[in-house]
Amino acid sequence: MEYRILGPLEVVDEGEPVPLGRLKERLVLAVLLLHANEFVSRERLIDELWGESPPPTARKAVNVYISQLRKALTRNGRDPIATADGGYQLGVGAGELDVGQVRQLLATAHERAAAGEPEVAAELLREALALWRGPTLAGLLLESHGRDEVAQLDELRLTALMDRIDCDLALGRHEDVLGELQVLVGEHPLRERLRAQLMLALYRADRQAEALEAYQQAREVLVEELGIEPSPLLQRLQRGILAQDPALERPAGISAPNEAAIAPTRLVLAEDHYLLREGMRRLLETNPGLEIAAVCEDFDSLLAAVESERPDVVVTDIRMPPGNLDEGIRAADRLRVEHPDVGVVVLSQYLEPAYALALFEAGTERRAYLLKERVHDVGQLVAAIRAVADGGSVVDPKVVEALVAERTRREQSPLNDLTERERDVLREMAEGKNNAAMTQALHLSERTVEKVIHSIFLKLGLAWEPAVHKRVKAVILYLSGTDAETPPAERSS
Repeated sequence: MEYRILGPLEVVDEGEPVPLGRLKERLVLAVLLLHANEFVSRERLIDELWGESPPPTARKAVNVYISQLRKALTRNGRDPIATADGGYQLGVGAGELDVGQVRQLLATAHERAAAGEPEVAAELLREALALWRGPTLAGLLLESHGRDEVAQLDELRLTALMDRIDCDLALGRHEDVLGELQVLVGEHPLRERLRAQLMLALYRADRQAEALEAYQQAREVLVEELGIEPSPLLQRLQRGILAQDPALERPAGISAPNEAAIAPTRLVLAEDHYLLREGMRRLLETNPGLEIAAVCEDFDSLLAAVESERPDVVVTDIRMPPGNLDEGIRAADRLRVEHPDVGVVVLSQYLEPAYALALFEAGTERRAYLLKERVHDVGQLVAAIRAVADGGSVVDPKVVEALVAERTRREQSPLNDLTERERDVLREMAEGKNNAAMTQALHLSERTVEKVIHSIFLKLGLAWEPAVHKRVKAVILYLSGTDAETPPAERSS
């Protein structure tokens, strides 16, 4: 049996498609496959099928959908769906799920790239990318956290694509990737890594003027959309092109991607717990484009490391010795003044929205707040690091849900006047996603997303903010109840 979710949902048995029944049955199967070989509670399935308004018969309906799936998937007397107390588990063997195949290929590709074998890495990455047949679970829209999980898989595809382009650049294939990069930059205009790759490819193709023009275009978009300057990485690349730095030429022989062409994102890790600190270091070191500049275990050594190493991003726990209070928040505040170009990802052991509010009160630009459980999914942590390095912001979805729930409970909350679509966009926006990311996650057009955002600001009485990171701040402070007295929003043409 083959299960495919990287595109429209498909199940294939000996080359023949397996009929999957009604929409709700397909949605149940989609959630089980997103958590293959893991326990999924019945309540989670209900959330994904109906959101906040399940029918009275929801539990019974889920049982029926599971029963129908069992009939469709059972082969030779083997039922792949196990029932546990209050939930289900879909057993998937090695090589049966396309996502599992992709992750294995990507891990091997990263190993080969780190070993200085970009040709092998590029082929492995192409093999992985070929498993995507379109947007993850195309045509199916989940109602709860499944949307984030789908968005993460689509983000994984884009990351793999950029990794493959890095390999091609390391192999001197700059002419081959130019057209592809120009299309990708148009689709993802705020991705500085793509902008850097385009600049480098143009420069190596003896098109220095166009490479510098690409930088100016990137700067204009970032200033207009986010209100920020290009990241230090992009600025260093521009200076290197102006100076015709020999390091930007194609490395002689075989070299690892990102070795000399594009400076990696440099990190300082600060965590007092040894095992967690070492675990993060080892996880992040395996990611191309990231470099661990220093590892610290207390507040003072963190500040000293920033002074000496000048990193692009700091990843820190909130509570650090010697006080174990809110040192991570204080470090972020201090760096905002002394090193405004340094991004900060703050990790919290528990769901404490007050800390997130303290972090974002002075602005969300180059700031992220995550729960420590995200550390176990290195993809989410790396995505947050890259987002703040690029000038953006990330708020943990659980923090947003907690703030929305608290605000909704209050009497006559304007949140209750939002449509379901508006509430979906509100959550995505509060988590730091730009319009392009929301378009992909919610399967809406960019024009629709923009109209919905305007409607949300108008209904909530918030002043309109064109910059994404400023929108995040406005929404987070609104949800916390600290920014209620703001002038009404004005519609823009």
